[in-house]
Amino acid sequence: MRIPLLLAVLMALPAQAADWLYLTYPGDTLSQIGQTYLKNMRDWPRVQAANGVLIPKHLPANTRIKIPVELLKVTPAPATVTAVTGNVRYKSGSGPFQPLAAGVLLNGGESVLSGPRSSAAYRLADGTLLTQQASSKLAFGRLAAYGKTGMVSTELSLDSGRLEAHAAKQLAPAGGFKVITPVAVAGLRGTDFRLNVAEDGKTLRNEVLQGTVAVAAQGREVRVDGGYGTLAEAGKPPEPPRALLPAPSAEGLNPLIERLPLSFTWPPLAGARAYRAQLAPGGATEAAFTEVLLDDVTSEPGITWNDDLPDGHYVLRVRAIDPAGLEGGNRDHAFELDARPLPPALLSPLLGERMYQNEVAFSWAAAAEAHGYVVQIAPTPEFANGLIERRLAAVTRHGETLAEGDWHWRAASLDAAGKPHVWSPYRAFRVQPLPNPPAATARADAGQARFAWSEAKGAARYGLELGAAADLSAPRVKQETAATTLAVPLKPGKYYWRLRGVENDGQAGAWGAASPVIVPPEAPSGLAAQVEGSQLRATWKGEAPAYQVELSTDASFVKPLLSQQANDARIALPKPQPGDYWLRVKGVGAEGVAGPASQAIAVKVESFTPWWLLLLLLVP
Repeated sequence: MRIPLLLAVLMALPAQAADWLYLTYPGDTLSQIGQTYLKNMRDWPRVQAANGVLIPKHLPANTRIKIPVELLKVTPAPATVTAVTGNVRYKSGSGPFQPLAAGVLLNGGESVLSGPRSSAAYRLADGTLLTQQASSKLAFGRLAAYGKTGMVSTELSLDSGRLEAHAAKQLAPAGGFKVITPVAVAGLRGTDFRLNVAEDGKTLRNEVLQGTVAVAAQGREVRVDGGYGTLAEAGKPPEPPRALLPAPSAEGLNPLIERLPLSFTWPPLAGARAYRAQLAPGGATEAAFTEVLLDDVTSEPGITWNDDLPDGHYVLRVRAIDPAGLEGGNRDHAFELDARPLPPALLSPLLGERMYQNEVAFSWAAAAEAHGYVVQIAPTPEFANGLIERRLAAVTRHGETLAEGDWHWRAASLDAAGKPHVWSPYRAFRVQPLPNPPAATARADAGQARFAWSEAKGAARYGLELGAAADLSAPRVKQETAATTLAVPLKPGKYYWRLRGVENDGQAGAWGAASPVIVPPEAPSGLAAQVEGSQLRATWKGEAPAYQVELSTDASFVKPLLSQQANDARIALPKPQPGDYWLRVKGVGAEGVAGPASQAIAVKVESFTPWWLLLLLLVP
């Protein structure tokens, strides 16, 4: 059976508003028309009477036949779910809510809830495309088609949220598209429009891009043509239409994005208080933006999304929002996202970190899909002069020996072809080793030790530790000084000491190796001597563990005549030959180190003549 050509005639033509006009083909009969289009095929005589047809089996071609709408077949016209993004649930009648998925048929009587950053797209029987936006509550009412006439009647209820439509042309007289909201009823007479019901259900905003929408409330209907919008508040008639803001400029929008997060800026538009930015998969156009991946409102002419989107083709849609909350024309910008493999996440050195060694270990987290990495290190963030660049395999560590100073580093992932992708944000750090232990010397006198050292780079002051144990586990002395010399009073004995540099902020460098220093005993005092028989006896005062006694023929003790050790503060020496001598004593301490000598005393050894020899000399 051939498919007849249908002619939909607008209500402006001379026909009853409730009559559908059919244009006859050669060979058409009223009974054939009745069989194809009427609910009851036997009602064709009513069509004959309404049109004054004399011969029902011989209708002239190209004749307009009026058919009352109430006689036409009415069939279900389900809406098909074409796309779902995020969390969208629906229920039929009083049944439970369940997840909505692409391919589901809605026959009327369903309620659909979309969560934040979620959306659903529908295709109606007449080809109309609907997009239920995020955080919206939409109910499907009457979804009916009038047989093969092409007329489809659609009734929806939008309780809150946003609805966008790219509608097919509505065929008169029964075809129509109506959206009921808590504030007003919107009747579609055109193609592209948007409806936005506030969350509290008290405000409706309608924007028409093409065609016409009639918004009726409180007994008043406002006709809104393409490029205009209106606002309706609860209990008030719709406001007069006002011109929508034009689409923002696409200047500055890049067709190739190589970095995440996604970030866009566009020139500000006069009269805009905010902007809506949406993102859809590639292929979405001005006419069909049905799958919405991201949707946000920003007060600035720019948007940044931190969502981890896969590489591919996308469309950014931007429109301005006027002070009344009406959204203007769409600016669609197609672009390619080619950010993978993503740059690795830098781990060490951290931003602003100080490295205490010239050997710097760089580390980063492995990036998905990376076949290797490029690491750049430079003294400046421009990565120009002094640049160090290393192409590495799929490793996550690398070491470099760097001079002291400020440095910057960044890394990029390599794809399978060895091409580096976008650089990571750079990190600045500083190589500044702690002060080295200064070169130092120690000199001990009786009762104290004197330390001296050279200045160490980076040191503001110096720390000294001194103790009896070589490991300095329990130092007796702990001092800091900004000078390069230090005198420490000490009792005689053997000590160990070490030195380190300390910075202004208190950070200290490594300790130098522990070195010994020996403090000798103090000079003995009270030295006295006398000759007794064949011995020269001497006594003195002192606290040394041992003593060194020296006898010399001259006060300089350049070549002592005798040097003998004593374990206490006394000694008996063989009496020397008669003559004049000098005697002194030194304390001997740890490691056999002798201290300063006592004050030298003069010793006179008299010659001795026997008495009997004297008698012989006296007898003549």
